Amino acid sequence: MAQSACVNWLFGRGLSISCNLTWAVPGDWRTLRREDQIGRIEKALPKEMAAAHVDTSVIRRFLDTISSRTNSAWRHRFVTTNWDYLLQREVLRLGLTEVPSWMDNSHVFHINGTVEVLKDNSQRSAFVLEDDPSSARVSTTEANVAWNKMLWDRLFVVIGMSFECEVDKFLLTALSRVEDEMPIGESTWIVLNPAQRALGATCERVQRKLPRAKVVRVLSTFAAWLESGMRELDGAGVLKTKG
Repeated sequence: MAQSACVNWLFGRGLSISCNLTWAVPGDWRTLRREDQIGRIEKALPKEMAAAHVDTSVIRRFLDTISSRTNSAWRHRFVTTNWDYLLQREVLRLGLTEVPSWMDNSHVFHINGTVEVLKDNSQRSAFVLEDDPSSARVSTTEANVAWNKMLWDRLFVVIGMSFECEVDKFLLTALSRVEDEMPIGESTWIVLNPAQRALGATCERVQRKLPRAKVVRVLSTFAAWLESGMRELDGAGVLKTKG
């Protein structure tokens, strides 16, 4: 196994929901101008992240699991369509002084933008709304780095992403354009969702865009799958067998 073998974690709302962050854009905001919607989201979401009921212990357990059980030939990359930065915050709390062997990058790629405010956000992905057309997604350093890395990989884990809206369909469509020439064409996708119908729909969308890929259905929440030991990753050789 090559040293560069990497698990690409694609996190949607399933991760936020596992942390009790269930906030969604209010329906009446969708009638506002796009800039006004974004402004309201940027003010509201950090407050929701700070609410007492939000519990990120599931992220801490996840990071602890992969840091202690990942086989030496594998690394992990984190990509999300969420605007919140719960995962990035927990990665920062690890207090890393260098990128550890189990991690491809300590940066969480927010390909739909984020409400996180940094000293320099010039390299970050532009904010994309769920109702935006695919043309709203512009080329950015962050998204391009993530996309170009994913093309060379063969293992993906999808947590609570549906690829239903136009801006998220774009990701699969872009990957499918090179599936005949790049390793991703013969990749394996482990898809999690606790809702049977939603799980089936997501798997079908992935299979349609990447017909030679292997799609593994996991009817589960992220928290329950984590607690069970993420057996599908054992089978792929990513994790050391849980004792």
